[in-house]
Amino acid sequence: MPERKRLLITGAAGKVGGALRKHLAYRYDTRLLLNRTIPDDIKPEEEMVIGDISNFEAMLEATQGVDIVAHCAIFNRTRGMTRAALAQLTFDVDMKSCYNIYEACRINGVETVVFASTNHVTGLNEKDGLISRPELPVRPDGIYGAGKAFAEALGRYYADTHGLRVFCLRIANFNGLDEPGRRYEAGQARWLSPRDCAQLTWRCIENEKLKFGIYYGVSQGGEEKWDLTNAVEELGYAPEDNGALPEWQAKY
Repeated sequence: MPERKRLLITGAAGKVGGALRKHLAYRYDTRLLLNRTIPDDIKPEEEMVIGDISNFEAMLEATQGVDIVAHCAIFNRTRGMTRAALAQLTFDVDMKSCYNIYEACRINGVETVVFASTNHVTGLNEKDGLISRPELPVRPDGIYGAGKAFAEALGRYYADTHGLRVFCLRIANFNGLDEPGRRYEAGQARWLSPRDCAQLTWRCIENEKLKFGIYYGVSQGGEEKWDLTNAVEELGYAPEDNGALPEWQAKY
């Protein structure tokens, strides 16, 4: 029986990291990178590491001995932050942490990074009523989306130059729940369910023929906003959930 791969999840106490922790534990041995929040349900088989993603030495240590990194951590946002504060933290934490992760993985011989990007990389398409496709130019709708676009480009550099396998998931609305939490009309859903997020992640990890990819992270029901063709054809992604089901429309 093949040895299980070791997966480091950054931001493991957050919504995306927490979903991966829950839904991928049966596939991989997990190491959880935590900072300010420590979950109260850590299991004996889960390894826990405390560290700051903006600290290179900490990331160098955290990535030692793992095969995969799912980079889900971002800076802690507070309601009412000024745009200047958001921009500064995007530079100081989000963008810097992506370099730290990619470079630490290169040094430590980590095989694969799955990066939690965002649909805001092409957010202006959505505002203009256009369907976003991974091959189209980036059109960020703010500093946050621009920072994620930088991280995608940096990931491409590490894939092409250093052989690191990098996959960027442009995650849409993620509430961490098994239902969308709001009403979406057919074709207009923006919801990614936890299990579909986990599926996208493991399909990136386990398709070893692929070296780099950008995929929209959304469940069914958002066809008028994002094109999932490459995720379906390249990864075999088959979303199990639908954010625009009649039952959700009736509920919200």
